[in-house]
Amino acid sequence: MAVESGVPAKLLAEFVGTYALVFTIGCNVIAGSPVWGGVSIGCVLMVFIYALGGISGANFNPAVSLALALSKVLGGPGLDIVTMGTYMVVQVIGGIAAAL
Repeated sequence: MAVESGVPAKLLAEFVGTYALVFTIGCNVIAGSPVWGGVSIGCVLMVFIYALGGISGANFNPAVSLALALSKVLGGPGLDIVTMGTYMVVQVIGGIAAAL
């Protein structure tokens, strides 16, 4: 039986995942390696989706959170509007923190 994660754990998972993704993208831009850039971004994204997906759903991108909220509004599975808003705020903060 799976245990439901609390809101702080979900928000921390979104922050850490977004931070890692943006940090990896930034490192690839600085390094300028066109060969392994996509592979390293894909690997980091895969690792964090497996590690944190069970906690928060591993959106790591405000556009994904918005799409899931629109899906819910249209009657499908997805995120409610409050969850979407909090995820998007935390994801933007995580991205800004990684970019600094």
